[in-house]
Amino acid sequence: MAKKDFPIQVVEIRAGDHRPPVIVRPGPAKLFGPVDREIRQSLCLQLAQVHDYFQDYFQRWPDIPAVIKVTLKEEALAKSHRPTALLTRTTCPIIGTLDFGEILVSATLEGMSRLSQKINTTQAKTPIANISAIEKIEPYRVQENRLYEQGSLAKHDISLKIHTFDHHHSGINQRIDSALVEYAHSLGVELEAINYGSRCSFYKAPRVNAEVKEALESFIGLQSLDPMPSYRPGDFELQSSRIGMVDETLLPPPDPEIEYPIVGVIDSGICPNSALLSPWIIDKEEYVDRELQDNTHGTMVAGLIAGAHSLNHNDAKFPDAQAKIVDVTVFEKDSALQEDVLIAILEDVIPKHPEVHVWNLSLGGSTSASRFEFSDFACFLDEMHDTYQCLFVIASGNHSHMQKWPRVNEMQGADRVSSPGDSIRSLTVGALANSHNANSLSKTGEPSPFSRSGPGPCFIPKPEVTHYGGNCSANGIYAQTGVLSIGPNNSLCETLGTSFATPLVSAQAAVLWNYLDTADSPSTPERIKALLIHSALIASDKVTTETINDYGFGRPTDVIDALYCDPNTITLMFETDLRHGGHEFERWPFPIADCLRTLEGKFQGEILMTVAYSPITDASFKSEYCRTNVDVGMGSYALIEGDDGSEKYKFDSAVPVAPKDMKQLYEKHQIENGFKWSPVKAYYAMFPRGIAIETWRLKMKVTRRAELETPDQPQRATLLLTIRAKTADQPVYNETIQAMNQIGWITHNIDQHIEIRT
Repeated sequence: MAKKDFPIQVVEIRAGDHRPPVIVRPGPAKLFGPVDREIRQSLCLQLAQVHDYFQDYFQRWPDIPAVIKVTLKEEALAKSHRPTALLTRTTCPIIGTLDFGEILVSATLEGMSRLSQKINTTQAKTPIANISAIEKIEPYRVQENRLYEQGSLAKHDISLKIHTFDHHHSGINQRIDSALVEYAHSLGVELEAINYGSRCSFYKAPRVNAEVKEALESFIGLQSLDPMPSYRPGDFELQSSRIGMVDETLLPPPDPEIEYPIVGVIDSGICPNSALLSPWIIDKEEYVDRELQDNTHGTMVAGLIAGAHSLNHNDAKFPDAQAKIVDVTVFEKDSALQEDVLIAILEDVIPKHPEVHVWNLSLGGSTSASRFEFSDFACFLDEMHDTYQCLFVIASGNHSHMQKWPRVNEMQGADRVSSPGDSIRSLTVGALANSHNANSLSKTGEPSPFSRSGPGPCFIPKPEVTHYGGNCSANGIYAQTGVLSIGPNNSLCETLGTSFATPLVSAQAAVLWNYLDTADSPSTPERIKALLIHSALIASDKVTTETINDYGFGRPTDVIDALYCDPNTITLMFETDLRHGGHEFERWPFPIADCLRTLEGKFQGEILMTVAYSPITDASFKSEYCRTNVDVGMGSYALIEGDDGSEKYKFDSAVPVAPKDMKQLYEKHQIENGFKWSPVKAYYAMFPRGIAIETWRLKMKVTRRAELETPDQPQRATLLLTIRAKTADQPVYNETIQAMNQIGWITHNIDQHIEIRT
């Protein structure tokens, strides 16, 4: 039987799948050390020093609060220990975070006085516990919390991006913005207001000298002042070699019998003289005058969307996914594009093209993403994703420091993914070597020497996937190890870069979207993202802490492998709402094929799971940008004996997050505050000797950050769960279908509305 005879099964969600969670009542507030007179006086003294630091600022801007940074002890970072009984609306309310354990609070003179009094006199248990959790209190200083190196601000006459604090109070925010504009005007600077989607309080100050920069930094309401970021196609000089000409055997025209999906390409434009590529272009938007364009990069990116497989001489490594193109020209020749201009273009062009569900961004900034802060551009793309329900596929970026595999940590994070590859809603793509020779730094299938790696901010997995983007030697020679695509004037060019791995995934995403999109069940970015990542997870070797930052979860497979199973495997898809503070999702008994049971009744096989969701976000909370978290468990209830001799049942998941040794890579508090909150998670377990679980249960639940009120809307999540046998001859698919029928599960084929070409 053909593989397409075994489609993924979509499980219908029942009302009874949402069960009341086990309520765990919080114990007494935990103390992190004695709270004696000396501790109280020390914190009050720190508050007095903060008061003195801001005294002149308050005199100049008496109706604007300052911002204080409260650092928690390392052992007190869990949300249950957050000092919310101490930092209240009547004292100094929490308005955001910085790095793990660094809380930002809004501080007026009156509020600081009340906070000092409370620290000094409270006898209540919870505020006392809050006091014990605090390591130190200090002023927020813009100079100590900048995203870019200080040296970049030392340059003369640069454009600045200025951002004021959000105090979660419209009146205060308006006073801050008005005072900033007035203050800048007094310095001879006329600020230009810019918005990042719905996020406001951003300003651009063009051509500012060092003296004015220093003066602007003294404004009390200032959160950040940085050089205006800029972007270009790839972050080191484009390398390409013309090696011949393209004819219709290498890039055939579109088949008139096929309805192709569409990918939007935000790039340097497509050469109008590349006649073989022209039939694939359905629309064109130009934001750059024709005489200022260099279409080399954009043409090659588009060529790989239209025909990567044929252009690379039908090499099986390159997918045969094909899409038509909306060509959006944004980059001038030999020129980077400032962030505010690029964002304005995206806000203009994306609503014009609702037919485009996948946008290819083979571009990036020249600096690596922050360790704990998501870039403004990334946050903007996350909002655009939500507004227009589109998927951005983004290059992880290139680094000019070529590295062999396995890599040593000599770059100290300088080779991390670049913005906007840190976008949590988007799919970020790293590069793999598609071939190698004696001088190549990577072997075939290993990460390309130039490909930027993860993790993203707060240990979120980036890139999520990889694809083929070329290989080279230590000095950048890539002849016969690069990627082939069409260039200007129908030339055949060889090139390399994450820019050219990205369109391979964009085309795959568009094809999946097109196949699955129906009026009754419209495709969603989360569904497509989950399918691509899960197909990579199934096809890849085991995900480990040594591989995840470079390979992601693996390389996505073609549409047949993404949507269909082998006979010894079954994949189930669950798309469900998870109710905040209400009911957990639970399915039991979970059907297990008889062939996967040993004579003793143990389960013997593999379980792989991928969950994708779009959490609530808040950019004010830098390291806590993701405000909701979805966890998945597959296991059973175990009888647990308490310290007092009592017994209770507790759910015990047998399938850990992948990589399961994540805690060996990061500190415990970083796991709790970082990877735990990742909007994509994979889980994997193999049981070669079997595991004695008679009744399997699947559980999903959603949690939220400390300051987040119960949301009005549930959290939507897409889960793909695969059960696979050790050997190819076991009829897992058919026996699981029988088991589901016996217990009354209702499922349908994922392809029930489509016909897959073979």
